[in-house]
Amino acid sequence: MGKPGLVEIYAKEDSFIFTVESTGAIKASQLVLNAIEILKQKLDAVRLSEDTVEADDQFGELGAYMQGG
Repeated sequence: MGKPGLVEIYAKEDSFIFTVESTGAIKASQLVLNAIEILKQKLDAVRLSEDTVEADDQFGELGAYMQGG
């Protein structure tokens, strides 16, 4: 299938490739921005919860990042 060697894809530790599809009601780029905003709100909720120390232990570097560290 296809032509071998035409495109080479290498893994990068700090990135990933994903596809976003839309029905057309909302542009795919806007869906991504909306999803990021929701993720930020959920991360803020974790950070502000009473279990912040437990969340830091669970999420490791993410917890430190959320604390501004």
